[in-house]
Amino acid sequence: MVQSGQDPASQHPASQVPANQVPASQDPATESPAFALDLLGGFELRLRDGAPVGLPTRKAQLLLAYLALPAGRSHSREKLGLLLWGDRLDEQARGSLRNTLAAIRKALGTDALKGERDMLALAAGLVSVDVDRLAEAAAGVAELSEEALETVLSSHLLEGAISPSEAFDEWLAFERTRCLGLAQTAAQKAIAAHEEAGRTGKALALAQRLVALDPLREQSHRLAMRLFAAAGERSRSMVQFQACRDVLKRELGVEPSAETADLARRIVAADGEARPMPATAGEKSAPDDADRRVPRNFAIAVLPFVNLNGQAEQDFMAEGFSEDIITELSRRRDFSVISRQSSSLFSGRPETAAAAAAELSVRYALAGSLRGIGGRLRVTAQLIDALGNRCIWAERYDRDLADIFAVQDEIVASIIGSLDAEVRQEERERAARKLPSELDAWEQFHRGLWHVYRFTREDIVKGEALFRQALERAPDFALPHAGLGYAAFVKAVWYFVPDARVALTEGLKHAQAAISLDGSNVFCHVVIGRLLTLAGDIGGALHHLQLATEMNPGFAQARFGLAQAFVYADRPREALSEIDLALRLSPKDPLRCMFLTLRSFCHFRLGDYVSAERAARSATQLQWADTWSRLALCCALIELGQADEAKQVARETLRVEPGFSLEGFGRLVAHAPEPMRNRVWVNLRAAGIEIDGDTIASRAR
Repeated sequence: MVQSGQDPASQHPASQVPANQVPASQDPATESPAFALDLLGGFELRLRDGAPVGLPTRKAQLLLAYLALPAGRSHSREKLGLLLWGDRLDEQARGSLRNTLAAIRKALGTDALKGERDMLALAAGLVSVDVDRLAEAAAGVAELSEEALETVLSSHLLEGAISPSEAFDEWLAFERTRCLGLAQTAAQKAIAAHEEAGRTGKALALAQRLVALDPLREQSHRLAMRLFAAAGERSRSMVQFQACRDVLKRELGVEPSAETADLARRIVAADGEARPMPATAGEKSAPDDADRRVPRNFAIAVLPFVNLNGQAEQDFMAEGFSEDIITELSRRRDFSVISRQSSSLFSGRPETAAAAAAELSVRYALAGSLRGIGGRLRVTAQLIDALGNRCIWAERYDRDLADIFAVQDEIVASIIGSLDAEVRQEERERAARKLPSELDAWEQFHRGLWHVYRFTREDIVKGEALFRQALERAPDFALPHAGLGYAAFVKAVWYFVPDARVALTEGLKHAQAAISLDGSNVFCHVVIGRLLTLAGDIGGALHHLQLATEMNPGFAQARFGLAQAFVYADRPREALSEIDLALRLSPKDPLRCMFLTLRSFCHFRLGDYVSAERAARSATQLQWADTWSRLALCCALIELGQADEAKQVARETLRVEPGFSLEGFGRLVAHAPEPMRNRVWVNLRAAGIEIDGDTIASRAR
């Protein structure tokens, strides 16, 4: 926690702070904050004089943290409810939210929360937050003590917090990434100050902390190299350079950038110490050979599965599992898989998987085991991230051994689907944890995708900028074009642009460029297929999306795209089969809300309104700002005779997306089956969403 040399106070219930100590409302312009809130390393709330202030529940702490970053920003009650009670936004959840807000007011004062109607904000200037002080230090307008800087370099935001929902989890991941970047920038400024004052030892210690914080960050390695050279320790500079080269080669399969290699050459020539260390964090490598050699796929080794029974007759099953997984992964052009001849030389035990991956120069290793007992088989699998030597996914499969080959095929398919989803998510999150100046083209694409999957106007802009930066570095890299195509698709369906047709035209241009650069990439085919679906070229869409599922049967978003095309082709049963498979393949997919929404519309088309209502309600709990899931819920509720609730959901839809109109909606679904389109239109009007003029049949054409 970012403090000024005082020990963290212990947490106490709110009732231990006398009521007369709770400050009255204040003028932020004339008074210092009445409370201090530390979120780095945990949660601690104090009065200005240091007396602890407690909140009665964990969710009250999480809600205050959310409102405080930043204070003064307004949020709807619905959004706050979904963040903290995403599993049930019902009357009980609304009551829990009211109680939680009352607890915050009791602790901070009646004027702590400002707002009108259903919007709320934490009063600006009431609470001093350690994250804000960290941001000031990174901006150079304040300084942190050495103790405080060490704390931010070794702590996570809300460390130990258990996220109550997927939406909160996404927010927390984003804020933790932001805090990491701020901490790195603040540390670099402190290093510059130490060096200017002649405190080389302290500067070096901080530089090495930065290297440990993110070993792939070349800028941190360069700082350490310069400082060693300035201290006359050129040999240690070269050790640092070699460490940088080794980790980049092992992790990414690339050499250090031209800037890092040039610094090493100058240091060897005894010229390194003559170069002043930059005082800011703004270093950025020019495009070089390393950028042009950007990795284009996920590198993985499948280690031999271990037969825990020790019975020789079951060794063939263990070998069969690892061999089948290698074969299936090798069919997917997104993956670069180490051959069985090489990976079989290593132990398959999870505790040695990271070392094996490092030796094989891949980022990921899959380790597994099997044990047969009587007529039952237990198979376990673990996906290991070699850089951090950590398990990022694990699963256990228990099956009857009635047909060993059928069981083996089923388990292998399940493992492949899970691997695909987990590796893609890990790549996005890893890119999000790095500073923008340290990203190569591959990481820029994945960080851009991370932003786009947040589905906000601001994040779409950031994602598009990263895709374009990736193209500047690697003009022949297909995925950034596909990313721009997908961003255009999102802008159209989320009503982020006045005319969806313009966005679709722009998206198709980029998607076609992606296909021309790399016709073997499954994501490129998924993007162009989804754009063609909305554009009304259903035949073309089915061609690309069916090809995508053949190229990678385990890619959930390819299954989802194919399901969407089937809906537009009025083949709802086939669509339902594909969407259910997508949900099984990627249960934590960033598009899960959309998966469930499409499932709802499939059930709606088939006349199963109870299932349609259930799927739509689940979707609304996953993505509070999504319009389509609410529209699906409205349609199902009208069919079930629940018009009052449908009208309430319609009002929520218009609050979430004030720019929504049935006319714009009609243009987006103009190529959907006319009977379904008309029925949806009638139900939305019955829910209270109005339009001047004719029916959907005329408006949508």
